Amino acid sequence: MRSDICFDAKLDTSGLHCPLPIAHTKQIISKLGNNQVLLVITTDPSFDIDCKVYIRQSGNKLLKSWLDGKKFYYLLQKLKIGD
Repeated sequence: MRSDICFDAKLDTSGLHCPLPIAHTKQIISKLGNNQVLLVITTDPSFDIDCKVYIRQSGNKLLKSWLDGKKFYYLLQKLKIGD
């Protein structure tokens, strides 16, 4: 994993398959505060599509994603929706 990343919470869903990685991601990010960042680690290649749909629907932000070996990494930022 890269050493130049900052995050507030980490979720490792390695070995889990759709829909579990995105379901766990939604659960954890809902507990974060505004502007906090979640690092998601997964081995499920279909998470990329699920994540993009979730980001579009939730209004949260995908800061960065990358592949390292057989693991996919996603940095998601929770954004406040409305006031």
